[in-house]
Amino acid sequence: MYKHKRIRGVLKSDRAEATYISTVVFIFVTVLILAFVINLFSIISTKRQLDLAVDQMVKQIQLAGGVNADTAALFVFLSGEIGSAEDIRYSVDAAFWSPRPPGMTNGIQLGTPFYVTVTGSANLGGMWDFNLTRVTIVARGAGVSERYWK
Repeated sequence: MYKHKRIRGVLKSDRAEATYISTVVFIFVTVLILAFVINLFSIISTKRQLDLAVDQMVKQIQLAGGVNADTAALFVFLSGEIGSAEDIRYSVDAAFWSPRPPGMTNGIQLGTPFYVTVTGSANLGGMWDFNLTRVTIVARGAGVSERYWK
């Protein structure tokens, strides 16, 4: 009977029963979740930057009619602007023109589709650079050559 009155009194009481330990644990967990979410937004931002780099490279390859030194220079510039990704590389998948046009590494004939893939990796780890896991980010784009090779 005494226990029931005490429990009923505690439930009706306006006083909080939280301890310092539970408060510290709650704050710690909240900070970790917040850090994870901020890190996740960083990875989403990196994906967006890779998508923009692919779009730029597709346009350059379309206008040039293939892969050349300008393509490599553009890629070096664009990958230098993406600070949160590492090991960034690209590949171009197409039916390349033979014989190779002058000044081109690989030429793509007018109307021939091609596909550009840019990959990079980023760390998902929260605060203090825990680097819990490595995430591979892939961006793809497609285009059609606008140059006629004779």
